[in-house]
Amino acid sequence: MPEEERVSRVGTARALVLLGSALQLALCAVACFLMLVFGPVALHRPAITGPIVLGVVVFVAIVVLDIALANLLALRAGTIPRIVAGGCGTLLAGTVLAIGALLVIALR
Repeated sequence: MPEEERVSRVGTARALVLLGSALQLALCAVACFLMLVFGPVALHRPAITGPIVLGVVVFVAIVVLDIALANLLALRAGTIPRIVAGGCGTLLAGTVLAIGALLVIALR
C-alpha cells in the first residue's frame, strides 16, 4: 500500500497569502507603468509632474509595507481562518488604501 503524503492546510493557506502578495506586486508594477505613461495624457498635463511621481512613490511604499505586514500576520497566525482573514484581508485593505492614495495625490 503506497504511503500517503501529508499536506498541511495551514501551509496551503500561507501559500495563498504569498500568491496574493505576488499578484499585488504585479498589480503595483502595472499601475505604476500606466500612471507614469498615460497619467499625464489623462490628466491633460504636458509631462510627468511632481504629484504624479509622488503618488506613484507613495503607492509603491504602501504596497510593499502591506505585503510585508500581510505575510507577517500569515506567519504568526495559527489557524486557517486567522491566516486568511489576517493575510488576505490585509492585502485587500492595503490595495484599496494604495489606489486611493495614488489617486488623491496624483489628481491634485
